[in-house]
Amino acid sequence: MADPGRDVEPRSGWGLTAALILLALALLLAVVLSYPPAPKAKDVPLTEFSAGRAREVLRTLLGDGAPHPVGSAANARVRERILTHLRWLGYAPEVQEGFACSAGGNCARVQNVLARLAGREPGKSVLLLSHYDSVPAGPGAADDMSSVAAVLEIARVLKAGPPLRHGVLLLIDDGEEAGLLGARAFTESSPAMAEVGAVVNLEARGTSGPSLMFETSGSDAWTVSQFAARVPKPFTSSLFPTVYQYLPNDTDLTVFKGREVPGLNFAFIGEPSHYHTPDDDFADVSPASLQHHGDNALAAVRGLADGDLERPPQGRAVFFDVFHWAVVRWPAGLSHVLGILALVLTLVAAVLARRRGFLTWGSLVLGLLATPVAILLTLVAGFGLHALLAGAFPSPWVARPWPAMAAFWLLSLAVSLWTAVLLTRRGSFAGVWAGIWIFWSLLGILLGLLLPGVSYLFIVPALVAGLAGLTGAWRSLASILPVLVAAVIWFPVLIFLYDGLGLQGLLATALLLAFVYTTLAPMVAVAGSFGRRWLPLLAALAAVVFAVLAMVSPPFSVASPRTLMVQLHEDGDSGATRWLLRGAPPFPRAMLEAGGFKPQPEVPFPWSPPGAQALVAAAPGLNTAAPDLIVLDDSQAGGKRHLRLRLVSRRGASIGTIYVSKAAQLESIALDGQPIPGKAWRPKEEWRPYTNLTLPAQGSELLLVLGNTQPIDWYALDRTYGLPPSGQALLAARPKDAVPIQDGDVTLVSRKVKI
Repeated sequence: MADPGRDVEPRSGWGLTAALILLALALLLAVVLSYPPAPKAKDVPLTEFSAGRAREVLRTLLGDGAPHPVGSAANARVRERILTHLRWLGYAPEVQEGFACSAGGNCARVQNVLARLAGREPGKSVLLLSHYDSVPAGPGAADDMSSVAAVLEIARVLKAGPPLRHGVLLLIDDGEEAGLLGARAFTESSPAMAEVGAVVNLEARGTSGPSLMFETSGSDAWTVSQFAARVPKPFTSSLFPTVYQYLPNDTDLTVFKGREVPGLNFAFIGEPSHYHTPDDDFADVSPASLQHHGDNALAAVRGLADGDLERPPQGRAVFFDVFHWAVVRWPAGLSHVLGILALVLTLVAAVLARRRGFLTWGSLVLGLLATPVAILLTLVAGFGLHALLAGAFPSPWVARPWPAMAAFWLLSLAVSLWTAVLLTRRGSFAGVWAGIWIFWSLLGILLGLLLPGVSYLFIVPALVAGLAGLTGAWRSLASILPVLVAAVIWFPVLIFLYDGLGLQGLLATALLLAFVYTTLAPMVAVAGSFGRRWLPLLAALAAVVFAVLAMVSPPFSVASPRTLMVQLHEDGDSGATRWLLRGAPPFPRAMLEAGGFKPQPEVPFPWSPPGAQALVAAAPGLNTAAPDLIVLDDSQAGGKRHLRLRLVSRRGASIGTIYVSKAAQLESIALDGQPIPGKAWRPKEEWRPYTNLTLPAQGSELLLVLGNTQPIDWYALDRTYGLPPSGQALLAARPKDAVPIQDGDVTLVSRKVKI
C-alpha cells in the first residue's frame, strides 16, 4: 500500500516547465489577439461599417483641429458640420437647447443634436449616443469625435439596410466634458427621452487599442445577450462594470444608468497619455480602433433594436469573452451555485486522492495557505517595487512602460514560486492541489454572493480543476488544465490594467497574478531542484533587471508627453499678476528661466484643494477689470440667509465662477434658475466652485440659501482659455515632450468680496 502523503511517481519538473510554457503562450495570445480588427476600406459594401469612410467624416468634422469646448465658437462650427452631414444622409436633425448643471458645480447652456430613424414597429427606440464637445486643451479627435464619426457611419449603414424592428435615436450631445451636461439636459427636458428603451454609448480615453464593452446599465442579461449574438470580435467582461462602478469616472451613460435605462458602454483606452491633450488629434486616432468601435456599436444597436424594448427581460448576467471569439454568460444568481459545485467536485476529488494514499490533510492545509500567503508577500514586495519606481513615474503613464510591466509580472511569479517552495517542502502534490482549488471555490462562492461579476475568474478554473481532478490524472490534466484556463480568462484583462490605471494598475496586476501563479504550487511540490531553486531565483533576477531598465528609461517622449500647464492670474483687489506653472516635477529649466519662477512650489489660491501646488513667478499686469459679484437681494427667514447674487465678467470672459466656503453652510444653490445638485463636503474641503461655462454678457443670477447668517468672504473669478502675448516666451520654452491637459493654458482674474 502506498504511504499516505507520498506520490507514487518520482519527482519531475516537466509539469512545472510545461505549465510555464503554456502560461507564456497564453500571454502571447492575449497580447496578439487584443489588437482591434483591420480597418475596412471605403469601398466595402454599403451595409458594412467602414473605418475608411468614418475617417473621412472625422477629418471633415474636425476642420482645422481647434479645441471646441462647450459654448465656444469652434463648437458651433463642429455642430453645423454634424447637422450638414446628417441632412446629406437623408435625416432631419434637430437642435435641442437646454441648460444643465452637474453635481460638481458646472453649468452650461448646451445644444444637442438629435435625429431619428424609424423602425418597423412603433414604440420605444434604441438611443445611439456620443458627445461632440472637447476639452479646452485638445481637439478631442478620439474623445469623442471618433465616436461621432462612428455614429454617423452607423447612421449611413442603417439607412442603406432594411428597417430594424425598433427605431433608432441618434443623439450627439454637448457639454459631456463639463459634467455630462448634454445628457442631463436631454433626460430632464427632452420629449424624446420618453422614446428611449435602451442606450448604446460610445467613448474614448486614449487614441488606440480595442473597443471594450466596459459598462452596462439596468438589467444587462438581455443587452449583453443581444450584443454577443452579433458582434464579430467581442472584448468584454462583467468584471469591467463591476469594478468601474467603484471608480471616480463617469460618461454620458451614467445619467441614463441613474434612471435604470438598459445600456451598453464602449471605449478604447490605448495611448492614455494622449487623453485630453493636444495629441488627441486626427493623426493619432487609430483606424483599427475606429473600426472596432463601429463594429461593436452597430452590433449592439441591431441587437437591441431587435429585442423587446417595451418589456425588456429582467436580470443581470455574469459574462466574459474567450480570446475575443465568443462570449460566455450565465445568470448572476447562478454564480454561487456554480461555486458550490466546484467546491463539491474538488472535495470529492480530494477524498478519492486520500483513499488512494496520494493526499494528507496537512498538505491540504498548506495548499489552502498558499494563495493568501502569496498575496500577502506579493503585496509587500509589490509596494516596495512601486515605491522604487515612483520616481521614474512622475505621471501615471510613461513613454516606455514595458520594462515596469515585465518587472511586476516577474516579481509576482518569483514571490509565488518561492511561497510554493516554502509551503510544499513536506506537502504532497494532491494535497496542495486540493487546498488551492478549495480556496478558489470558496472565493468563487463568496464573490458569487457579493460581486457576481467578478466571480467567474475563480469559478471557471475551479470547475475545470474539480472535473479534471475526478479523472485522477494528477500530473497532467488536473494540474495543468485549470492553470491554463485561469490564464486564458485572466490574462486578457490584466494586460490592460496599466492603460486603465497607470502605475497603480501594475501593482494591482502583480497582486492578481499571484492568484494565477499560485496554481503552480502543486507542480512545484514535485518539481526537481531546478524548478524549486533556480526558477524563482531567475524570475527574481529578471524582475530586478527590468526594474532597473524602467528606472533609467526616459519617462517622457514626444509621442508620450508629460503634462505642463501655464496659468496667468491677476488679483483684482491688489492688481498683482503672476505666472503659475503646474505639472509633475522636475520642471524644464528653460521654462523656469523664461518665467523666473521661484524654486519652491506653493499653494496658489485660498480655494485650492488640499495638495494643489504650483510654481509662481511675477508677470506683467493685465490691467483689466475684475469680475463683479453683485448683491441683488439679502434677506433672512427661519434662521436662514437667502441671497440673490449676480456674477458678471467685466472683461467679457465666457466662464465665471464663485467660490463658496464651507463656513457659509450652503444648503441650496441655483444658477440662472437651474438647481445645482448638492453633495456632501469631503474632509479638508474648505471651498467649492460653482461655474457657468457659458456666462452671458449680462451675467448669471444665483439664488442661495445659507445656514450662516453672518457676513462671510466670497471669491469671484472669470476665466478665458489661452494666454496674452506676454506669455508667448513661456509657451515657446515648453519642451516638445510636454503638453497642456484638460483646461490647458488659461488666464484668470479674481476678486474677494465680503457679503
